[in-house]
Amino acid sequence: MPAQVTTDPLVATTNVAPVSGASVWRWLVLLPRKWAHAYKIARDTQMLRSAPREVLDDIGIARRDVQFACEHGRLPN
Repeated sequence: MPAQVTTDPLVATTNVAPVSGASVWRWLVLLPRKWAHAYKIARDTQMLRSAPREVLDDIGIARRDVQFACEHGRLPN
């Protein structure tokens, strides 16, 4: 089937899905939660990076594992 190319602006814009007001409000409600989650991740990452060796030993985490997790978002295998 050949592709249909059109220059009519009405036809060219009819394939856009309508955005409902509910989806916009849901996105606006969830945005502060995402910011709060990102803030918590950044705060915890900084705390682990600057933690003294004794604290990491008490938790049972090696400094190299903390650095790897902060860079890659997961523990090494």
